[in-house]
Amino acid sequence: MPEIQVITFDAAGTLMVPDPSVGESYAKVLRDRGLAADPEAIERNFRATFEATQTSQKESAFAPKVYWKSVVAGSLAGFCPVDELDSVFEELWEFFGRGDSWRLLEGAQSTLKELRDRGFRMAVLSNNDTRLKNVLRDLGVSAFFERVFVSFELGQAKPDPAIFRSVEKALGLPSSAFLHVGDDQAKDADGARNAGWKAILLTKQKGSGLRARGLPEVPAILEKLAA
Repeated sequence: MPEIQVITFDAAGTLMVPDPSVGESYAKVLRDRGLAADPEAIERNFRATFEATQTSQKESAFAPKVYWKSVVAGSLAGFCPVDELDSVFEELWEFFGRGDSWRLLEGAQSTLKELRDRGFRMAVLSNNDTRLKNVLRDLGVSAFFERVFVSFELGQAKPDPAIFRSVEKALGLPSSAFLHVGDDQAKDADGARNAGWKAILLTKQKGSGLRARGLPEVPAILEKLAA
């Protein structure tokens, strides 16, 4: 079996999650403006809007502010007056671009350290925008990564094989040298495998392919692959 040399990680949902939740953060911005807001309802709206927009990656890959404004508008439907939407969106855009709006998932830092100490090259590969680099820096994990690849800069998005080819070219290695870790079946696991990479899906559900319930299980899976 070819040796894995580079491990790439998805970001949101894999390395980190919003803290407080999206619904709570959106609601706070509204309440600070004297507007009524239900964080649970906003969270449901957000999940539904986000899921509905995932059928097309064009907006998120090439015009992230346009994409995220549409998500915010859907999430706040019935809560935010139209004439305040622009300023609310700008505040949220800045808010989620800071590390204090996120938290690392359990075991993220220790797992990254173990993999670095074992000699793996590591990078981030995310359908995101340049704000991610600031967030990773604020969270204290930037030094683990050789590169942070985001769809906005590459003009491609997972699961398009082109984004995986771009990473291969940038790091100077063939597809057989890469393994991707992420929490999305289609974008992360299927996308990587279709590009000729290995992949570990972070999930608590059983199924085919390499799976881990959390980041701390990743090193043991890699040991088995190398055996």
